[in-house]
Amino acid sequence: FVLKAAVAALRRFPQLNASFDEERGEIHRKRWYDLGIAASTDQGLTVPVVRNADRRSIVDLAREIERLGADSRAGRLRPEDVGSSTFTVTSLGALGGMFATPVINYPEVAILGVHRIRPTPVARDGQVVVRDVMYLSLTSDHRVVDGTEAAAFTYEVIRNLEDPALLFLHTV
Repeated sequence: FVLKAAVAALRRFPQLNASFDEERGEIHRKRWYDLGIAASTDQGLTVPVVRNADRRSIVDLAREIERLGADSRAGRLRPEDVGSSTFTVTSLGALGGMFATPVINYPEVAILGVHRIRPTPVARDGQVVVRDVMYLSLTSDHRVVDGTEAAAFTYEVIRNLEDPALLFLHTV
């Protein structure tokens, strides 16, 4: 669901689905959605890529993420499984933290951090209730993405995650 939510938000905010060529000072917006998935391995962090994330079903995305994660941990990634991602998602939940600042996967211009879901007291209709809450963090290159656009993108991801039916309204 996170990848689907990210793709839908990237469609609305294409500046985040881009790379920045420092030497030329050029921004290259991508019209495809090859999303990097940061994976921790015994050899360090690697970023396998889910190709054409916008064209995959939720089930296919889950299978591909599982395959890429397993291949990363086993050291079996193929050359076509890495490189040339347009945007990266990293899951920081396994570490147990609530907040972190993910590091951008250069030459991309942004990365979305997904944190652990935790039962958290929240106010609803004037009452304090316990709900499952998941924090997100976004790091962006301010030479390309301004703070307002980064915040709007993050809120769009949140909106899509809070109401997953919206994800099925987006067409390929």
